[in-house]
Amino acid sequence: MTADALAERDDARQIFAGRIDVLYSLGRHYLSLPFAVLCVPATILAGHGLGFLSITPLILQMAVVIAAERLTTAYRHRPADSDPHYWARRYTWISGIAGAVWGVGAWFWFAWGSFPAEAYLALSYLGMTATEFIARAAYRPAYAVHTTLALGPLVLLLLIQGGLFPVMTAVLVAFFGAVLVSYAPGVSKLIDEGIALRSENAELVFKLQNEKNEAILARDSAQASALAKAAFVANISHELRTPMNALLGMAQLLERADLPRQQADHVKVMLEAGRGLQTLLDDVIALTRDDEDALEDEDCDPIQTARAVTRLLQPRAWEKGLKLVFTSASDLPRVAADPRRVRQALLKMADNALKFTEHGLVDIRLDLDRDEFNQAVVRFSVSDTGMGVAPEVAPHLFKPFSLGDSSYARKEQGAGLGLAVAKRIVEQAGGDVGFESTRGDGALFWFTLPVSGHTNASAQQDPAADTPAVPPHGLSILISIPAFAEVATSLAGILEPFGNRVAIAAGAAEAAARASQEKFDAIIAGSDESDLLAAAPGVKAPIVAMLLRGDRVPSATDCVLRWPVVGDELFRALNSVSVETPENRESDNSSPAAIDAVAFAALEKSLGVKTLIEILQCYVVNAEQLTGALSQACAGEKWDEAARLAHDIVGAAGGIGLSAMSQAARHFAQASRDGESTNVLRNAVEQVMGEHARARQALINLYPQLAG
Repeated sequence: MTADALAERDDARQIFAGRIDVLYSLGRHYLSLPFAVLCVPATILAGHGLGFLSITPLILQMAVVIAAERLTTAYRHRPADSDPHYWARRYTWISGIAGAVWGVGAWFWFAWGSFPAEAYLALSYLGMTATEFIARAAYRPAYAVHTTLALGPLVLLLLIQGGLFPVMTAVLVAFFGAVLVSYAPGVSKLIDEGIALRSENAELVFKLQNEKNEAILARDSAQASALAKAAFVANISHELRTPMNALLGMAQLLERADLPRQQADHVKVMLEAGRGLQTLLDDVIALTRDDEDALEDEDCDPIQTARAVTRLLQPRAWEKGLKLVFTSASDLPRVAADPRRVRQALLKMADNALKFTEHGLVDIRLDLDRDEFNQAVVRFSVSDTGMGVAPEVAPHLFKPFSLGDSSYARKEQGAGLGLAVAKRIVEQAGGDVGFESTRGDGALFWFTLPVSGHTNASAQQDPAADTPAVPPHGLSILISIPAFAEVATSLAGILEPFGNRVAIAAGAAEAAARASQEKFDAIIAGSDESDLLAAAPGVKAPIVAMLLRGDRVPSATDCVLRWPVVGDELFRALNSVSVETPENRESDNSSPAAIDAVAFAALEKSLGVKTLIEILQCYVVNAEQLTGALSQACAGEKWDEAARLAHDIVGAAGGIGLSAMSQAARHFAQASRDGESTNVLRNAVEQVMGEHARARQALINLYPQLAG
């Protein structure tokens, strides 16, 4: 016998066993007893003269019910490998005995000559037969033998009685029993199909459970492998980059040294090769590292990012005699991506364009576009006037280690990883990447990133963005960033030197209470606090949201900034949301700012930040010497010398806009000329020293380079 035949036989045996199990499960043999009980009084009322003998069939049926229940109990405790046909035969026997008892009852309960009693008896038997159909239809032989032995004697008695209605009743009873017997195979078939489906479902559940367990094991193994890979990448990155940075640092020192021409050329080759190896190492690590969990900051200013890339690559473009330009559409929204990753992807494409362009220009352009789902996206494109991309290379261009024009790439020391890295970054951010090119006519590489949907880009082609902002002065500002107290302290250090009154709230509740009771020109708050303050009653001051890495953009705010924030961005934000009032000007006059905001803005614009910092470094050294000498002169009560030093301080501080310092020194000089008492002069000197410390700290807050 073949394996298929054996499998079919096993399946048929299981289905038959399931049907017999249904047969025993549905068997409620006691349900027929009420019909027998109802037949006894009907027989007595019809005048049948058997007396107490009428209950004899009822007693026999009770005995049969007890025997059937014992059979069912034995079936439930059967061995697991017992033959279902054996139990089917036993059930058929007990069904035949039960039907025979009902047939005997027909002889005891049949009322001769009383058709109403005979009709009542026929209805009772038909009800009993229908009830037994529910229990015994799962196995046709059992139901057929029960029905035949139960209804056969009744039909025979009705035919012997004779007459039109008894004969018609006999035909009706026989027909009813035959119909029910004919339905039994259909019921058995439905039960078989249900059993087969249940068996298949059980196998499917078992298989799914096994697959689930295997999937869990595979997941755990994959997670362990990912952790091991991440640890390996981190370790190898550190172990390779540390000596690489040391080698490049030494090579750069040698390049600046006074070496003979031949050795200088060797160092230059070594430095270029080292930089190429460092780029290759960075690209390989970027491809192998899983950065999905590391992308915390998902809000990027595309214009600012593109400008940074342009400034970074401009020297290389000048070196090759190329024109590198950046153009952008107006009012571009922010994109939902990590700024570092966007800058890296755009840098790869722009660097590639410069590498493969010998003459002409490279254009970096930003536009607002729509994707295939009609969702707003920002399109970053880099076009060049190089050789273009050959058609045979196009399908492999974004694959790792695909060199495109291999001869040119080798000349440029390319490894074919730049575009692969860019593609990985863009797809991780939910964007798309592609290119357009005609051989000999240059190429255009592009990628799109979804719009963050919260706020517009901060650098929206504003002509004032490239000029230093005028720091606000005389404002009353409330800061509420309870989760990061050091950020609030830093913001206060930036704003207080310009004569602004800054209050720091310990929590959102305190901030809401103070903002509703006191008058503030602006509120600087964290992400969660911004929405709470915007909804708080009585809060009328404009709100500037200060977001840290990973913070969501609040729904109700006047302006959004990201920490760490540049001073100019903070000043522009406050100037845009606040309006100077007479109260501000009065507070400005009564408490002069440590730094003259207008003067410093003019100095930054005319000199540039780098030159201004050099000047301020010289001032800090000079001011330390002057204030130290002033303190010594005060200790020795050399007031004439102290007055001369005060005039020097006025000149040094006033020239760079340190108005409070200049005013304090001028006040001391006037007091010295007026011949004030020693106590007054000493207090004036203390005021000069205090203003010097305040101005020095204010300068360090604005320009951290001065801290050294």
